[in-house]
Amino acid sequence: MKNVLVFSCGAIPAIDINIALRGNKEYKVYGASSYDDHGLYIYENYIGGVPFISAPSFISNFNEILRRYQIDLIIPLHEDMILFFQEHRDEIAATIVSSCYDTALLCRYKSKTYQALAGFDFVPIVYMEKDVDAYPVFVKKDDDQGARHAYKVENEAELRLYARQPDMIICEYLPGEEVTVDCFTDRHGALRLVNPRAADRILAGIDVHARRLSHDEEIQSIAERINTRILFRGPWFFQIKRDQKGRFKLLEIATRFAGAFSLTRCMDLNTPLLALRDFDNKDVQFDYNDIPIEADKMFIGRYSIANAYSRVVVDGVECLCIGECVDTFLMMFIYQCLNKRKPITLLCSDTQMAMQQLEEKHIATSVFSTIFVSGNDNSTVFEKAVFISRDEQRRIEVREKYGICCYEPTAIEALLDWRG
Repeated sequence: MKNVLVFSCGAIPAIDINIALRGNKEYKVYGASSYDDHGLYIYENYIGGVPFISAPSFISNFNEILRRYQIDLIIPLHEDMILFFQEHRDEIAATIVSSCYDTALLCRYKSKTYQALAGFDFVPIVYMEKDVDAYPVFVKKDDDQGARHAYKVENEAELRLYARQPDMIICEYLPGEEVTVDCFTDRHGALRLVNPRAADRILAGIDVHARRLSHDEEIQSIAERINTRILFRGPWFFQIKRDQKGRFKLLEIATRFAGAFSLTRCMDLNTPLLALRDFDNKDVQFDYNDIPIEADKMFIGRYSIANAYSRVVVDGVECLCIGECVDTFLMMFIYQCLNKRKPITLLCSDTQMAMQQLEEKHIATSVFSTIFVSGNDNSTVFEKAVFISRDEQRRIEVREKYGICCYEPTAIEALLDWRG
């Protein structure tokens, strides 16, 4: 088994990379960040306090981390980071899972991207400020990504305002549908994946509602022509938008995993694992569920609580259910406790009845270390425990009597451990 470092592991795609690589027998995943962020709640093997790449001693300190954890491969998740690592690839003591330096540099700047692809009809018109004679146009920063520092300009006064900012480029305005296309090029230069998705809703630059599009010859042709002109390896993506005539024009290209690549992952296409295999010089196969799929994302809370409990007490079989159905979210916590070897006690009024109810709900009695009749001496049952109950008064009484934390099942997310 080889060790893989995802850096920075708090980025949106890093969460999906962690999920994609859990439990495989080829690679053990580590996460690293320069400051504690969401990666701390996702990566079981978390490395914090990594120097920023701008630090003078970054390479020596980073190599010490690589040696300490015996890291074989690095998945960097930001354009500037990729550019830095590839520029110093001969000094970094691990394999960098991304396209080469020249490609990273070319894709970091839209002006360089458009120059490299000059002559293709999907390259947008780029203006000098003095040549703009019709509005609207679009002004955007050369080395930024997504919608940051990007402006729809309606008149000459706005053009003077935004175009005078450093490193801005002026492009034709594209009013139509925007599409992100996840791609993968293997070590032989073969384009193995072209998976387009519409960005129906965007939040903080991430496609929070993405919809897979059916095969489109125009998009396929654009991907193939880009791949013939630019040397990619592993994951990359590009964004396109329809012009006034309905034809797709290029916005930008990036040599990393896209923020919403999880839609591709959920087609049973594990591109992080395929990328690692490719950089291990192994042949990779692309087979997946070729069906329509949509993804909708929203912020999710993950928590760290100051409560060192060693056992769980569940207040009756009814606590495990919502109506007639088993509470699958609560069962997720129950099995998390089993995995962590934390005993679970089920309180009930009648042991035989509880066992019958469990059988009816297809919940194995072996889940519980003890099935305990309420009203008996509970002092040892509640020692160093958390108490789960749907009865508010019961929670109040137990909290006051035993001084332990009590939770309604709707708050069980506070106890879930998402690290892996």
